[in-house]
Amino acid sequence: MRRGPGGSGTEPRCPPGSPRRPSTASGPGEGERGGGERGGGCPLTGPAERFPVGAVEAILRDVLWGYLREQPYKPGTCREMAKTIAEVIKARVKALLVPRYKIVVVTHIGQLNEQSMQIGSRCLWDPATDTFSSYVFKNTSLFALANVYAIYFE
Repeated sequence: MRRGPGGSGTEPRCPPGSPRRPSTASGPGEGERGGGERGGGCPLTGPAERFPVGAVEAILRDVLWGYLREQPYKPGTCREMAKTIAEVIKARVKALLVPRYKIVVVTHIGQLNEQSMQIGSRCLWDPATDTFSSYVFKNTSLFALANVYAIYFE
């Protein structure tokens, strides 16, 4: 603890240059619950743990292979399957219980028929905290792309 003007030792130490916010703790031992703050008065500076990109890629691979391994391309079925797969992926990623991340899942399913396709996405995010996972699946008649975007929310 850094000593305050009165030498009380109650002021928390914050990283240099960070804005100070007063602690919202109302009693002894309650500083951990103080309004999104760490250290009883310092603003959060990033996630406590990184988003598990490798675990999410394993989920993507498992779900796409499980749902589409023997699936032939049929437009109506694949349209509904893309929605279902996105919901399953989102539920399994949320089950990892990584705090303070917003999860966005986008899936595409298309026919393999001697054509090419380019899929792009644009996001405004912080490269220090936000990330994504992606997996491409192909069988004899279709392809699928699943993207999971993890955006840190302070």
